[in-house]
Amino acid sequence: MNTSTIFGITNWCLTIFAGLLYLSIFIIVIKCHRELHNLSVILTCNTCLAAFLTCITVFIMVSSNLFNGYLLHDIHFCYVWGLFYDIFECSIYYSYCLQAFFRLCRVVFYKKRFLVSYSLYNVLIIVQWILVFSLLVPTLFLQWYIRLPTETYCLIPYTDTYASTYLIIVLYLIPLIFITTIYIWITLYVRQSSHPTATGLTINRRQRNLRDLTVIKRIIILISILMILRFPTIIFIIYGV
Repeated sequence: MNTSTIFGITNWCLTIFAGLLYLSIFIIVIKCHRELHNLSVILTCNTCLAAFLTCITVFIMVSSNLFNGYLLHDIHFCYVWGLFYDIFECSIYYSYCLQAFFRLCRVVFYKKRFLVSYSLYNVLIIVQWILVFSLLVPTLFLQWYIRLPTETYCLIPYTDTYASTYLIIVLYLIPLIFITTIYIWITLYVRQSSHPTATGLTINRRQRNLRDLTVIKRIIILISILMILRFPTIIFIIYGV
């Protein structure tokens, strides 16, 4: 058994584990109907859905590597499957943007009840998915997806400078800038509200604001880590490897 096979099997197992984890979260939430009225839980489930679908696409692609490259039997389907992978991965980060926006509204615009309403975020979740599809579906018609030389699935190659740059901006930079801006906004608001001369918040509201701030900070750290993992690709793009 060579190194690439061992690596593929490891990825395969990790993907199965992650997929089962996200599926378990869905089942738990469905059984706890009352929690469905909690917007934080709904937005988290939206993120889990995107992550679960990403796991499925990764599972299929890794399986293609391990079992006779079945994705290549129809090259057009292979391209579409690569597109699905990017769409679902992108949806993870944009769902984080939605979570950050919800916390901004809950902390800064808490007096405007419609900004933290159940119906609004149902619509925003749909808008988020439509936006992601709108940003990435054109890449399929631009023929950016190819069969990777060393793999048996299709993705946008890092050697395509324009395509890879577009993907990095859409997937990582836009969500990171959006969430970081919200983090700074909330931080300034919380500090101002804590000032003795400012209008005092209740203790419970202040504690909730700090919790929301912590959540956004962790989201920024997570996306930053994922961007760091993309640095080798960025280096390849710069030097044209």
